[in-house]
Amino acid sequence: MGMKNQRVVRDLLSVLFIVLMVGCASIPELKVLYQLPAPSSDLEGRKVFLAVDDIRKTKTLFGEGAKQEFGNYAGNISLSVARYKEAGFKIGPFQLPEMTKEGFRKRLENTGIEVLSERSRGEPQLLIVINRFTLDLVDRTWIAKMSYEAKLMKDGTVLAAQIIEGEAERVKVMGRKEADTVTGEMFTDMVNRLDLLRLFQQAQL
Repeated sequence: MGMKNQRVVRDLLSVLFIVLMVGCASIPELKVLYQLPAPSSDLEGRKVFLAVDDIRKTKTLFGEGAKQEFGNYAGNISLSVARYKEAGFKIGPFQLPEMTKEGFRKRLENTGIEVLSERSRGEPQLLIVINRFTLDLVDRTWIAKMSYEAKLMKDGTVLAAQIIEGEAERVKVMGRKEADTVTGEMFTDMVNRLDLLRLFQQAQL
C-alpha cells in the first residue's frame, strides 16, 4: 500500500513538473523598436484625433517561413520607443492596430501636435488605414513589408491624404534577432516618412 502511494505521488510530481516546464517555456515574441526623428515645433498648437483602421486582406502577420521560426506565436508585438538619439524603452505588448496607433501617437506628439483622447466635432482626425503589414523568411532573408494610407479629415470630409509603402530586408544570422531588427527598421521608416507638415498644409489646417 505504501509503495503504491509513493508511486502515485511520484507520478503526480512528474506531471506537475511537466506542466511547470511548459508554462515557463518562452513564448516567441516579435520585438519592434520605433526610433523617433528629431523633435520639432512645426505643428505646435494643432490638435487631432488619431484613429487606425486595419483593412488588410489577411490578418496573418507571418508568411510561411516566419511561421516556422516563431512557432506558437501569440500575436502580440512588444513595442519599444526611442527618442531621438536616445535608448529605447518598452511601452507594452500590442496587437498590430494598437501598436501602429501608439507609434503614430508618439510621432504626432514629437511634432508638437496634441492628440485628442476623444473625437470632437470641428476638430480634425488623422486616420491611418493599414493595407499591409507582413514579415517573412525567404532563403534565409527576413523581409518586412508595410503599406498604409494617412487621411487628414474634418467632419467626415477627407482634406488631404498620403499613401506610404515600403519594405526592409536583413539576412538571418542566428535565431530571430534579425526579424526584430528588420521589422523595427521598416516600422520606423514607414511612420517617419509621413510628411505631417505637408499634410496639414494641404488640408489648410
